[in-house]
Amino acid sequence: MHIFSAKIYKVGIIRYVDVPVELSREIGDGVTHLPVKGEIESVPVVTTLVSRGKGCYRMAIHSDIRKKLRVDTGAAVEVAIERDKESREPVLPPALVLALHNAPREAVVFRGMTTALRRQIVRYLTAPKQHSTVERRVTKFIRRLQELAKEKADRRYRRPYSPNHFR
Repeated sequence: MHIFSAKIYKVGIIRYVDVPVELSREIGDGVTHLPVKGEIESVPVVTTLVSRGKGCYRMAIHSDIRKKLRVDTGAAVEVAIERDKESREPVLPPALVLALHNAPREAVVFRGMTTALRRQIVRYLTAPKQHSTVERRVTKFIRRLQELAKEKADRRYRRPYSPNHFR
C-alpha cells in the first residue's frame, strides 16, 4: 500500500488529486488507465487512475466520497492505494453469453467496448426480475450490436470521397 497526501483540485466538474511522480512511475507501467484500490481518509475506494502526461497519474475523487468526508476543492486528503489486480470484467448473464456465441461479429463489437461500458450494459440487461424481460433486452441489445457492426463495416469499406462528391 502506497500512502500520500494531496490537495483536491477541479477540472470541469470532476475533482482530482495528483499521484506523486515517484509513485506514478513505481506503480504505473505506461498505461493510460490504471486500476487501483485503497482508501481516502479511511473511506474505501476502487477506482482507475488516469494519465495526466509524462508517466504521471491523477485520481478522481467521486462525489459520494467527498460527501462522506465533507471535503471539496482545496482540501488536503490522505490517500492509500495499491494496484488492483482483480478482474473488473462483468459476469455475463447466460442469455447474453448464448446470444454472443451465436453472433460472433457482434461479440467482437461487444469485446471492443470499455470494461466500464460492458459493466453498465450488463447491469441494464440483468436489472429486471423476470427472465422474459432479460431475454427481450438481450435480443434488443444484440440487434443494436448488429447495427453497430454494420456501420463499422460500412465505414471501413467506404472510400473517403466518392467520384460525385464534389459535383
